Amino acid sequence: MSSLLIQNARLVHASHTDAAGSDVYVQNGLIVGINQAPVDFAPNTTINAQGQLMSFALADLAVRLQEKGGNHRDLTATVLKAAVAGGVAHVAALPDSTPILDEPDVVGLLTAKSHALGLAKVYPLGALTQGLKGEQLAELATLAENGCIAFSQADEPIKNTQVLQRALAYAASFGLPVWLRAQDASLGGGVVGAGEYASRLGLSGMSVAAETIALHTLFELLRGMGAQAPRVHVCRISSARAVELIRAAKLEKLNITCDVNMHHLHLVDTDMGYFDRQFVFNPPLRGSADRAALRAGVLDGTIDAVVSDHIAVDADAKQLPVGAAQAGSVGVQWLLNLLVLLAQESKVDVAQALSAAVHRAYAVLDLPVPIWQNGTQASMVIFNPDAYQELPVATVGAHLNTPYLGYELPAQVNCTIINGALVYAHTDAT
Repeated sequence: MSSLLIQNARLVHASHTDAAGSDVYVQNGLIVGINQAPVDFAPNTTINAQGQLMSFALADLAVRLQEKGGNHRDLTATVLKAAVAGGVAHVAALPDSTPILDEPDVVGLLTAKSHALGLAKVYPLGALTQGLKGEQLAELATLAENGCIAFSQADEPIKNTQVLQRALAYAASFGLPVWLRAQDASLGGGVVGAGEYASRLGLSGMSVAAETIALHTLFELLRGMGAQAPRVHVCRISSARAVELIRAAKLEKLNITCDVNMHHLHLVDTDMGYFDRQFVFNPPLRGSADRAALRAGVLDGTIDAVVSDHIAVDADAKQLPVGAAQAGSVGVQWLLNLLVLLAQESKVDVAQALSAAVHRAYAVLDLPVPIWQNGTQASMVIFNPDAYQELPVATVGAHLNTPYLGYELPAQVNCTIINGALVYAHTDAT
């Protein structure tokens, strides 16, 4: 019977962090005591977390387990090792892999492979349309029966609004959620947000209208479906106007949630400098007013989740001219760090920022919202918010496509515990 004792940890709740330390007792994957040991409790492992914070482990709702560009190498083991090194226990895998997650056998192989590693749990997102081409619907019911928790186009648009309407209706008939990017295909493209900076450097810019038109279209379809509409998760919003539209739609009681790429909370278009490819994202970085609105949306709960949008890019694909370079950054290992940075810069309790990757993100995945009480699943991360990590020194894996190379990020993850098992420990952490 496995048992674990964590001593003197300051517990991070949904809204606040305890000032004093607590002892947490874990047995067979569950919390069985807080500051009171169960009868005859004898820990196999004891961790002294003196002066450190302990949160429930994070959920990252946008991760790719294969390389983009290059040879599309399978990186499942590396990505999940990076996840637990960053305190992430739950990973939603996007369907734009090779092969695409539009066949039950492919989903089953991914699930079996990730389960055998015993690291972060993977939640497959099935392709909404066959081959992600936006034309013929995939076999959603069959994919759900084989482990898909929702259906997505990843970054691929559905150009035909009638196909989108049919996809929403089909998903609703089975009670299945749909995860969609808000990006009008005819206005898409562009390596930065449209505006003064893009014009100055002669770069193609993506207008805010590409996002808002797609949101208006989606919301009108959902309104037309009424009570029969499926739950829709809007992925990676990037503009102040999108935050306003999401806020209004939630007040209207449309059944939606949404997320934002963690980089959009810290970076703006001008950070690209003179054509730095590490700052190419999809959707692109925008201005400081958009960043401020996104931060406010996360902290007030309008934006449900913050995600890493983890993409390991082949070095050659990242070194192409800026207009052709593969978008994206590795990041699952740094989700916690950038949320701690958000809390520091916004002068709020770290719990308020982490809720966007714990309590609210769990709800999007339909996981029980974790509470510090007996019987709760013991998946937790212990970290020091006052320490710093330098990139790339601490990076797990060979891919270094990130705008934070050479920077120090706040917070050091010392232990990650999943279902009561210690799956990651920083040197001298236990």
